[in-house]
Amino acid sequence: MPILVHLLLMIAAFLYLLAGVSIAMFGRGKRTWLRRHKNLNTAGFGLLAAGVVMVFTGIFLSGGDHLAGIHQQVGAIAVMLAFLTVLLGYDSLKAANKKIVRAAHRWSGRISLVAILVALALGLSMIGIL
Repeated sequence: MPILVHLLLMIAAFLYLLAGVSIAMFGRGKRTWLRRHKNLNTAGFGLLAAGVVMVFTGIFLSGGDHLAGIHQQVGAIAVMLAFLTVLLGYDSLKAANKKIVRAAHRWSGRISLVAILVALALGLSMIGIL
C-alpha cells in the first residue's frame, strides 16, 4: 500500500512541478505569475517529500534495501536537485547577484524535472507499466 501511495504522490508532484515551470516559462506576462509559480512548486516539492516518506515507510516495513537500484538512485538525485532548486528560488529573491542565482535556479529546475521524469519512467518500468 505505501508503494501505491508513493507512486500517486510522485505523479502528482511531477504534475505540480511541471505546472509551476510552465507558468514561469509562459505566464510571465501576468501579474500573479511569481506567486503561482512559487505556490505550485512549493506544493510539488511537498508532494515529492511525502512520496519519499511513503517509500521509506514501505521499504522499512518490508525490510528491503533503500537505494538498491537505478530508480532509487535517480530518484534520490532528483529529490536533492528539487530541494536545491527550491532553495535557489527563494534565495534569488534576495540574493546580491540575482542574475547568477536565477540562472542556477532555472538550470537546476530543468535538470530536476528531467530527473524526476526519468525516475518516474524507471519506477513504472519496475512495476511493469512501461
